[in-house]
Amino acid sequence: FASDGEGDPDGNKWDPFALELINASSEEDIKRRDLYDGAPLLATLDPQRLLNPWAKGPVAICGDAAHPMMPNLGQGGCQATEDGYRLGEELAKVAHTREVPGALGKYSRVRVIRTAIIQGLAQLGSDLLVDFDLMMTIPLLGPFFLTMTQLSMPWILRFLYTAEF
Repeated sequence: FASDGEGDPDGNKWDPFALELINASSEEDIKRRDLYDGAPLLATLDPQRLLNPWAKGPVAICGDAAHPMMPNLGQGGCQATEDGYRLGEELAKVAHTREVPGALGKYSRVRVIRTAIIQGLAQLGSDLLVDFDLMMTIPLLGPFFLTMTQLSMPWILRFLYTAEF
């Protein structure tokens, strides 16, 4: 969306080059790809889930199953890799199969805070991409939020791109 003018029937204003690409494509070549994420699995009042958010007995989930997130930060695969590393670290300490549930519980407790923060940042980034122009029309709040985002960006980038190994 970028063009001036009346827009399409939904009021969307498309960039002329984007429209040219769309109009040059056949309908069957255009694929709709909906994106979904989920709330962090930490968001619960169940005490058992707080102790082992992604593990139950000898089974644990990781990656998108544990923390689905929007792709705009490029962190889905990164967080899955960190999950795998942490699972390996915890399972390497297991001397007997009866210790597996404890190791999986520790893995999930260690990982859940970081991934919940990154899920939240990815959701916020996605919302900003969609609603940025609208948000900037809100007096004081829009400019304040933009300034705070710019000031916090070095910390956010360091947090996102420093692996938890």
